[in-house]
Amino acid sequence: MTRPKSQAAPPARPRFVAVAALGLVGLAALWRPLGTEWVLAAAVPGTYLATHAWTNLDANRPPDGSDPRSGLGPANAITLFRGWLVVVLAGAVVSPPPTPWVPVALFAGAVGLDAVDGAVARRTTETVLGARLDGATDALAVLVGAAVAVALGSLPGWYLVAGGVWYAYAGSLWRRRRSGTPVYELPPSRVRPFVGTAQFGVVALALFPAVGGADGGADWLAALAAAALAALLGSFARDWAAATGRLGRDDPPVSAGGNGG
Repeated sequence: MTRPKSQAAPPARPRFVAVAALGLVGLAALWRPLGTEWVLAAAVPGTYLATHAWTNLDANRPPDGSDPRSGLGPANAITLFRGWLVVVLAGAVVSPPPTPWVPVALFAGAVGLDAVDGAVARRTTETVLGARLDGATDALAVLVGAAVAVALGSLPGWYLVAGGVWYAYAGSLWRRRRSGTPVYELPPSRVRPFVGTAQFGVVALALFPAVGGADGGADWLAALAAAALAALLGSFARDWAAATGRLGRDDPPVSAGGNGG
């Protein structure tokens, strides 16, 4: 018997299993050069990101609600590769890198490709899944990058708040949706992307050997991190107020909130 369309398995599921297996093989290949502790630490965010993608595969469709795509598409493939780079970077939290340039290269690749997957999506097919994966990957990049910078001694521990605020925001909206409380679409913002990019810049500077590191952390870097964090918290506060209708909304609520930051 054919299952109803609402209960049908997402058609991209076999493709995602193949991609996840490829990522696992790639991580296993790094066992010898990076060590056991590094790879095991990387497996934690890897499991989270794979689970997040798996549970959102039914959103692999254009925003207009048309039929789901059978393939992940090039844009989502790039986003998943970005996520894999962030996952590998996470190992540097518990194990020293073989060279200080390894975290820089991994983080630069993950955030540098952020503009690429968006451009590819606009030229091919944008999907709801792609937007969700992009937001989750950006948040994970800030969280992992900040954790590595703190572990290296180049950023103060309080900057980890920058990595956790997205999860607090998303969790709050998830609880509202679960309880049936209205959640609204976020209005466009020119400031939001700038604030997010600022976090990338702070983390990149902190990971750079000539700037960060146990002997390279500087007062000016901490001050820059404080300013970027304050802007991020302000941006999320405004987005949360908008998404929960506290700023006054005339439009009808939607079933899912947007990504702030």
